[in-house]
Amino acid sequence: MAGTPRGERARKTTAQRVAAAPAARVLLVEPAAKADAHADAALTGHGVECSRVHCAADALAAVTLEPFDLAVVDVRLPDADGLELAREIINQPGQAPCVILIADAPTLDDATDALRMGAADIVARPIDAHDLTARALRAIAAARAAREQTAEIVRLRRNCRRLNDARQQVTRQIDSLCNDLADAYQELAEQMSQVTLASEFTSMLRNELDVEALLRTSLEFILARSGPTNGAIFLPSNHCDFSLGAYVNYNFPKDTVDVLLDHLADVLAPRFQDENEVLRFTDDEAIAKRLGDDAHWLADSGLIVFSCRHEGECLAVVALFRDNAEPFADDLDAQLRIIGDVFAKQLARVIRIHHRHKPENAWPGFEEDDSADGGLAA
Repeated sequence: MAGTPRGERARKTTAQRVAAAPAARVLLVEPAAKADAHADAALTGHGVECSRVHCAADALAAVTLEPFDLAVVDVRLPDADGLELAREIINQPGQAPCVILIADAPTLDDATDALRMGAADIVARPIDAHDLTARALRAIAAARAAREQTAEIVRLRRNCRRLNDARQQVTRQIDSLCNDLADAYQELAEQMSQVTLASEFTSMLRNELDVEALLRTSLEFILARSGPTNGAIFLPSNHCDFSLGAYVNYNFPKDTVDVLLDHLADVLAPRFQDENEVLRFTDDEAIAKRLGDDAHWLADSGLIVFSCRHEGECLAVVALFRDNAEPFADDLDAQLRIIGDVFAKQLARVIRIHHRHKPENAWPGFEEDDSADGGLAA
């Protein structure tokens, strides 16, 4: 089916566009003596609904109560100045009608003043009904287009606000998702790091079936992660006491380190054997709460202690300590927990191998070797 050519659509007259829209309403405001029935007839012939009043008071009442597209106002009214009435009509709240003024002999200044106040046009008497109709239809079409444009702007602004709200919501969701992904990635990276650490340490200890070699390898592995530090591994003996199994001396005088470590075996290891977590002490006050009067042995030091437990039994206590001016890294505790678990598991395996010919309840503890020269690692 053939459509209307574009050129023909573009050539639609103002009258056709107004007629195609809902019926326009026009308010005619002019003195009774000047009323022109020809204007009514001409406008009505183009589908316009006309209402007529003869004074300013009735005009204001009409535009207040009913919606009009256009008010045609005579500048000379019996009860008011038509220009002032036109100004009041134009400034009505909401969708105020546009205004065409009628004057007996308008000058250029009159036309300028009318346009400045917002009037759409000014027409001279005697009125040509067809000319007035054409001007009225143009004014109505322009007013409707302006109202449609305003409504479209309002609609677009409302949609923009909705889109902006949606954008902000999506942005918040994306930010939250990114944060969740970052947290998940960080958690996964930490887990992978822990798995890698456990795998590496397990591989190193797998073939260490001698207690001395196991202790030395474990201390070396710990030092590679903690950095230079004083460290000791204390092993339980038959008498529920602890003895020094291996140590490394970082900065203590050689003539006093043996006394220090033997004393820590007596006062430190027993107090931490039942702990399940890696404990960190960063000042003298914190250490004193656990060691009491014996805390002076570790004055001005940072201390990390953890018990290496397997199946509920303490197989060793590890202590790391150095000057507070060189604090341990924040992530060291998590690494030591993994190292402690792997070390305890391998130490239990070594115990089983060395005493496999005896029942478990006859396995001895770790006796201190009197022939040792003060440590397995130095």
